[in-house]
Amino acid sequence: MKPITLMIVLAAAILMAAGCTPPAPNTEQMIAAAKEVDQRFIDAYNAGDVDGVMALYLNSPDLVSFPVGGEVMIKGYDAMKASLTREFAQMKGAKLAISDVHYEAAGNLVVTWGLWHWSGPMPDGTPMEMDGRFTDVKKEHDGKWVYIMDHPSASLPPPPAPAQ
Repeated sequence: MKPITLMIVLAAAILMAAGCTPPAPNTEQMIAAAKEVDQRFIDAYNAGDVDGVMALYLNSPDLVSFPVGGEVMIKGYDAMKASLTREFAQMKGAKLAISDVHYEAAGNLVVTWGLWHWSGPMPDGTPMEMDGRFTDVKKEHDGKWVYIMDHPSASLPPPPAPAQ
């Protein structure tokens, strides 16, 4: 093969390969989708809608959650739904709000972190309020954005004042 022909064939191969590369994810669209998932989560949670909340999680045994209190780790969609069903049954009318939220696109994932405030009745009816922080990871799966991992944690109460 002549050198000029070889260069043309190589250039064509490189151009064709570049055309086959999937487009880079648009981080603004990814973050907008992640924000929408969070808003839908808050709306469904505050309505006590287990199915609405669960529609936002990856339906997979690979789903992971590190919940506040109780279980150390929830693994899998079915276990997450069972845990959330118990929570909603025991604490009817609970309300959740998030604040100081940050989003970071990383490859095909969006990592989110921020603060939350929860208010509602305990299982015995006693009102309670709690603050904490959270981290979660979302990805697009089968055309929709879902949580693949979440990790809320409660803030510890302030230490008691020193005795006088």
